[in-house]
Amino acid sequence: MMLIVNFYIFKFRKFYTYIVSISILATIGILGGFVPNISRKDREISFDYYAYAQNYTQQEIVNYSRAGFKIELLRRQTYDHIKTIINQRPPTITCNQPNTLQNLAPNIRGIANNYCNNTMRIIRDNNLTVQRFNQLKQYYDQGGDFHRKVQQMLLDVQTQEFR
Repeated sequence: MMLIVNFYIFKFRKFYTYIVSISILATIGILGGFVPNISRKDREISFDYYAYAQNYTQQEIVNYSRAGFKIELLRRQTYDHIKTIINQRPPTITCNQPNTLQNLAPNIRGIANNYCNNTMRIIRDNNLTVQRFNQLKQYYDQGGDFHRKVQQMLLDVQTQEFR
């Protein structure tokens, strides 16, 4: 009985030490801009340094969210339209790669061109350039703070859109 109790106390202390160590490393990371990478497999801790410059404004979050929401609605509508015409999954259409448009059947090419033109119009109507929209998309795809803020804004946009 005594052996079992001592074993659990040892495991608890080990776990407690691990949690305290993680908390200290996280605090150091937040305050110093270091991000600790802790690997359980290798039992190794390494530090990476990241510069956390905010490369976007609150207004760009709003503009990107609104544009992205409208573009996604348009993309789904266009996808479904093409799918009903060709009775199969539509091919990949990338607006800034003309070869993806040129390889389409003529009746589909017109729909894809309209989609691309409307996408650019939506971006401009939301006070962004295509280049800036693509930069913000990269920030979004990386996850992190920008992604979180856009997700929250998208919830707000959807609520307003469907009232």
